[in-house]
Amino acid sequence: MTLHLPTLMLVLIVGFLLMLLELAMARSAWVRSPELRIWNWGGWAMLGGFVGLAARLAVPEWISVLMGNGLIQIGLAIYARAIYRFVAQAEPPRWIPGFTVVALVALALMLPWPLNQRTSVLSFLFIVPLVPCAWLIYRRAWHAERSLRSIVFTFGLCIAALLVRGVHAWVSPQDYTDLMQASFGQGGTFLMAFVALLGAGWGFVLAGFERTASQLEVLATHDGLTGCVNRRTADAMLSHALARGRRDGSPVALVLIDIDHFKQINDQYGHAAGDEALRGFAAAVRLRLRNSDVFGRWGGEEFGLILPATDRPGAMRLAEEVRASVEALELRASDGGAIPVRMSAGVAIASSDSELKSAALYRLADQALYAAKDQGRNRVVMADA
Repeated sequence: MTLHLPTLMLVLIVGFLLMLLELAMARSAWVRSPELRIWNWGGWAMLGGFVGLAARLAVPEWISVLMGNGLIQIGLAIYARAIYRFVAQAEPPRWIPGFTVVALVALALMLPWPLNQRTSVLSFLFIVPLVPCAWLIYRRAWHAERSLRSIVFTFGLCIAALLVRGVHAWVSPQDYTDLMQASFGQGGTFLMAFVALLGAGWGFVLAGFERTASQLEVLATHDGLTGCVNRRTADAMLSHALARGRRDGSPVALVLIDIDHFKQINDQYGHAAGDEALRGFAAAVRLRLRNSDVFGRWGGEEFGLILPATDRPGAMRLAEEVRASVEALELRASDGGAIPVRMSAGVAIASSDSELKSAALYRLADQALYAAKDQGRNRVVMADA
């Protein structure tokens, strides 16, 4: 069985071109992702490489060899940069671009070699940028965007095909007398390697959209400044916690918190300092919470804690710990002056046999919060049973 290599190249050229054109038409959806733009540049380099190899029939062989294989090697290095930026939020190790330069020099030096030897060495050179990328995804992002797993799989197929191609080209020179020679070893391994790369491209695009969807979901449910869940989400989680508490026979505590004299912080130190105070406050509170606790921002400087399976003493103890942590904050204004941050809190408990709805529990905690303010602020008050 033989595969017609010019036809395979045409398929790859059309496949990469369609992917790049579709990405260009969908630009508005991914323009904010620099990693996808980088991958797109790598795709254009790969497309140019295939065009260069296919141009063997119209241009001198040495131009086709340098242009085709050189652009493919550059495209693989660009793919590596996109993956490192996407997974590790960092540039790839310096040895990867350095290796690309070495590979391009080696390609020029291999021009006088027989085609089978050049094909063998180039196959191994193409593998080098792929291995660390697959390992990086497996080690650091296997449980992140699931679409990234398809890249590991397709890179693995590409690496295996290039290994077979490299060995086969060295031991079977009769199948590599001409680039367009119709042979199963020449065509099959070529097709497998670069179709796998094409599949990796779609996987990377899907991973980008998957990450964007996750970020939009977080923005829809969380406060952008403090990272707390927003009011709508917190209300839903409070209702769920109360229903579960009744089902499990455990109490639920709600702690409403208000930052004391927050308007004065904004007026005296500026809104930037106010934002910093909110972030510092949220970080201090979060350090005291369990994984099961919910930290929400009800609006402005008002926050709430939903504490499942927490009784009156436990809720008061936690609220006091939070208050002390906030009081101990050391925030500085732009002029170096200290920014005092204090808080008042009201605590309400829904017992396991209580029929309190979320709105009623909120009113109890809110009344306790106002009592804390009336008693001088910077304190915690428990609502009446």
